[in-house]
Amino acid sequence: MRSIVFEGKTWARYEELRKKDQRLHFNLCKIIQEMQRGNPAKGLGKPEQLRHNLSGFWSRRISRGDRIIYKFNAEAIYIFAIGGHYDL
Repeated sequence: MRSIVFEGKTWARYEELRKKDQRLHFNLCKIIQEMQRGNPAKGLGKPEQLRHNLSGFWSRRISRGDRIIYKFNAEAIYIFAIGGHYDL
């Protein structure tokens, strides 16, 4: 199982979602659990490999307007942004 690493201010955003929007937080937790246990490039949220200046990053939908931006390797999943736009 891969470990989860919250980069920058993403842990604060995660906690903010937990308090303000339980449905969005629930969807995010389901996606993170699935990525930990399986292939982070497949599954819920329509995983999409990003291009151009975000090459090497992946995106998944949490809701219609919110995304999670991450990278992964064999040991960990690094979460760089949670929210409406690519806040890198």
